[in-house]
Amino acid sequence: MRTTLDIDGRLLREAMARARLRTKTETVERGLEELINAARRRSLSLARGTGYGMTLRSFLRSRKDE
Repeated sequence: MRTTLDIDGRLLREAMARARLRTKTETVERGLEELINAARRRSLSLARGTGYGMTLRSFLRSRKDE
């Protein structure tokens, strides 16, 4: 999907360098993936011990669906 973004050049250059990525697209996509993964980890840690009832098998199955 093509999208026009106004991104701070300094932040983008630093992110590209630290992640050792070659393109802006790779960098933005990696950043989005990291945000999503962090939110998933938070959700799982909040659900821990609350009787969420998710087995390892159902968790792995839910990961494959995405």
